[in-house]
Amino acid sequence: MSERLLRCVRAAVWLLVAATSVAAASGYAQTAREDIDRKSYDLYQQVFSPFCPGRSLNDCPSSKAHDLKAEMRRKLEQGVPPQVILEDVFAQFGDQYRTVPAYQGFGRLVWWAPALFVLLGAVVALVIARGRKSVQQSGPQKGGEMAHSPSGSEQDELRKQIEQELAALD
Repeated sequence: MSERLLRCVRAAVWLLVAATSVAAASGYAQTAREDIDRKSYDLYQQVFSPFCPGRSLNDCPSSKAHDLKAEMRRKLEQGVPPQVILEDVFAQFGDQYRTVPAYQGFGRLVWWAPALFVLLGAVVALVIARGRKSVQQSGPQKGGEMAHSPSGSEQDELRKQIEQELAALD
């Protein structure tokens, strides 16, 4: 009987090891599939669809887009690096289908333009702020009058002119 019990224990241990291995393998396969799904989605978002103008490859419902996505995914599953897959797609369809411009040639300007605009805006804001500060510091002259106020004789002359014009109206 002990030999029979020993066989049953061995069989149970082997079943437990097999079940654990299958569970681990399916968990690994699920993780690998999720990783491929994430990488595929990232790839599709980096390509404008050659079949649906203005849409990313991921958002294009065309059957040709579906075929291109399937080909890209197959390459990912074969272990081809994502950058190589993208370069193949752009070699086939052209650089105009990049959603993110390449960091070379004119693409460098596209990458740096936002930073340059922010810097230019900061410089303009600083110049305006300094201009306002200097006007506020110089302030009005002679008790609230503007910088150029008429002298006493000019005031008398203006007063006489106003009185003459008012008299002419009567």
